[in-house]
Amino acid sequence: MHPPAVAVIRLLNGTGLGLLMGAGFALQAGQTPTEQPPVLLGFLGLAGLMFLMAWSVNRGIGPVAKRFSYESETEMARRVSDEINEVQRSESVNAKWARLEADVLAHDLGEEA
Repeated sequence: MHPPAVAVIRLLNGTGLGLLMGAGFALQAGQTPTEQPPVLLGFLGLAGLMFLMAWSVNRGIGPVAKRFSYESETEMARRVSDEINEVQRSESVNAKWARLEADVLAHDLGEEA
C-alpha cells in the first residue's frame, strides 16, 4: 500500500489531466478564452491549481502537504507505538509522583494529630 501523500499526488494529477481534457473539449466545441461564461479559462485555471497542489505535496511544502505523510504503514505503526509508550511512561511517572505526594501529606497529617 502506498503512503497517503502518493495517493493524493496521483489524485491531484489525475484531476488536473481531466480538467485539461475538459479544456480540450471546450476548444474542440469552438469555445474561445474570451467567451462568456469563461469555461475554458476556468478549466485551465483549475487544472493549473491541481498541478500546483500536486507539485507542492510532492515537495513537502504548502498546507496540503502537511496533512498527508510519506510514512509507510510500518513507519507509521512504529511512530504511533512510540507515542503510546511515551504517554504510558508519562502516566506512570505522574502516578508515582501523586502517590509520593499522598504519602507525604498523610505523613504530615499524622504528625499534626
